Amino acid sequence: MTHQLMNLPVAGELKLLDDIAEGYKAYQVLAHAVDLGLFDWLEGNPGSTRENIGAAMNINGMFMRSYLQALVDMGLLCHGDERYRNSAAASAMLVRSSPSRQTEWFRSIAAPRSSWARLGDTLKRDRPASGTSRSGPDRDFLQALAQRSLRGELQAVTRAVRGWEGFDGSRRLLDLGGGHGLYAIALCQAQPQLTATVFDQPHVTNFTQEYIEAYQLADRVDVANGDVSVDDFGSGYDIVLISHLLYKFRKDLPAIFRRVWQALNPGGLLVSNHWFCAPGCGMPAGGLVELDKSLRSFGHPLCYPEAFNAALDACGFVLKNELAVPGMSGETTLHLAAKR
Repeated sequence: MTHQLMNLPVAGELKLLDDIAEGYKAYQVLAHAVDLGLFDWLEGNPGSTRENIGAAMNINGMFMRSYLQALVDMGLLCHGDERYRNSAAASAMLVRSSPSRQTEWFRSIAAPRSSWARLGDTLKRDRPASGTSRSGPDRDFLQALAQRSLRGELQAVTRAVRGWEGFDGSRRLLDLGGGHGLYAIALCQAQPQLTATVFDQPHVTNFTQEYIEAYQLADRVDVANGDVSVDDFGSGYDIVLISHLLYKFRKDLPAIFRRVWQALNPGGLLVSNHWFCAPGCGMPAGGLVELDKSLRSFGHPLCYPEAFNAALDACGFVLKNELAVPGMSGETTLHLAAKR
């Protein structure tokens, strides 16, 4: 059937697609500005003219006014008297020297190896991608994880552990599968007598060492190379911290709990920070947030906190505290459990 184009009704829902498309355009504008180093340059050259910025960034002048205005509209640049400077938000999140920067996290969303960039393949896969340690996460990915943790999750976990009655007397901490090592670093900052070991695979701990040195804790935080699944991670620890690692052990949690129990001193503390399914496996945080969580935990967070707590008890732990921790992909559940 041939439609009369003049009489074809205009879909009333076009704004739904327009908003999604505008989001993509905004991402590209910001990603390009980050890659150019625009915010770093403006941090050192505040109050620059459009012409000066264009020359420094090598951008064609015919695009400069609208390009910079797009960043102003996003709240990332301030504009007055034909001069531009970073907004407070840009200085905090997008400047390389800022301890709160989020640039690697932001760029990781569309990185070639990200689950979002390869969503079609990811949705069809029935098991995590295989590979050797050499093909594991790259430096940018690990930086993105570190930056995600600093959105309040790490701070809340650190405060909760610091509130444990045995914290001041603790001397040795194991950050199991700790990646960037920021949890170990934060807890050592909070307790001057504490030393820590970050246990992870060699391609990860090379990057961990950079953070340890950046926070000037090389005399108290070290790394140990190994695979949590098969390698021994030692004993004599007062605290063992596990954050977002247990998803791959969810079919046999008691096995990993028993190994942690053996690694702890009597009365020592297991700190577990993980996502759990909502009751009935619902989606209280919305589809995109839940999908992001699912991609990061390969399909499923942990289920049934009651079963988790029962496994802790059966493996010789006493639950000291259980609380919700706000995170980027919805609340995580923090368990503090002491070795009997």
